[in-house]
Amino acid sequence: MQTSRPMPLVSVYIPTKNRIELLKRAIDSVLSQSYPTIEIVVVDDNSTDGTRDYLEALSKTSRVLPVFMPVSIGACIARNLAIKAASGHFVTGLDDDDYFEPDRIQTFVQRWHALSGAEARIAGLFDGIQVLRTSRLDRTASPQRADRDQLKIHNAVGNQAFAPRDHLIGAGLFDSSMPCWQDWDLWLRMAKMYGQFINCGNSSYVLDLKSTSDRISTQPGFVIRYGLKRFRMKHGPYSLRESARILGALCDYPQVKLSVWELALLAGSFQLPALARKLAQLLLPQSFYSRLRNRYAAVSARTADTLGS
Repeated sequence: MQTSRPMPLVSVYIPTKNRIELLKRAIDSVLSQSYPTIEIVVVDDNSTDGTRDYLEALSKTSRVLPVFMPVSIGACIARNLAIKAASGHFVTGLDDDDYFEPDRIQTFVQRWHALSGAEARIAGLFDGIQVLRTSRLDRTASPQRADRDQLKIHNAVGNQAFAPRDHLIGAGLFDSSMPCWQDWDLWLRMAKMYGQFINCGNSSYVLDLKSTSDRISTQPGFVIRYGLKRFRMKHGPYSLRESARILGALCDYPQVKLSVWELALLAGSFQLPALARKLAQLLLPQSFYSRLRNRYAAVSARTADTLGS
C-alpha cells in the first residue's frame, strides 16, 4: 500500500507597518493557498492604522500568529523575529504590499520532495515574479538555478526564497546592518553553506510596484553605492571581470550615476545589456524608458519560457 506524502508545516513571514488594506490582500493570498499546512507569522512594526486590531481578531479564527512591536524596528529585523518565532519546517517570505498566486506553496513543497533524493546540495527554492506596475502584470525572466558563483555577482533568486528554516538560521538570517540587498546577501551566505537554489519556473509571486513607492529602488544613490561596497567587502575578493558584472547591479537604479571609468569598465568587459540600460536612463525621457523597460522584461520572459520548454 502506497503511503501519502508528508505535508510539513510551512511558515510564511510577513513584516508590516501601516498598510492594513494591502496586508489584508497579502494574508488572503496565503490563506487561499492550495497547500493546507501553513502558518502565517506577521510582525507588526508598531502600526497605528488599525493593523493590531485586525491581526488580533484574525488570529482567533485562522492560522495567523501576530507579533507586535512596541517601537518600530524596521523590516529587516522584523523578518528575523518572524523566522525565529516560526514553527514550520520550511519558511518563505511575503512583503505586505505583494501577494502569492494560489499554488505557490504547493509547488515549492512538491519540488522540494522531488529533489530530496538528488545528489546536488540544495540551499532553497525560488520562483519567477510578475511585476504589477500599472494595470497589467509583466513576467520577469530568471535562470533555472543559482549557485554561489552566480549569486556573487547577481541576485538571480530575487527578494523571496523557500527553504528549511534551519538554513536561514544557520546562515545568520538577514543582516540588518546592510543598507540594501539584505535578501541577496542572505541567499549568497546560504548558497555557500548549503548549495544551490533551484527555480520552480511558475512566476507565482506578484510584486506590486503600483500600490507603493517606498521600495529599495527609491533610496538615494549613495545608499545603493554603500550597499555595494558592504556587499563586496563581505563576499570578495572580486576579479576585474566580477567587478564589472556586479557593477551591472547599479545599472538598474536611475538615481545611481556611473563614472566614466565605470562605464568604460562595463564596455571593456562586454557587459553590454547593463551599459545599454544605464545609457537609456541617461538619454531617454523617464516615461519612455519605463515603457521600454517593461517591454524588454515581457519579451525576456517569453524568450525564457520558449527556451525552457
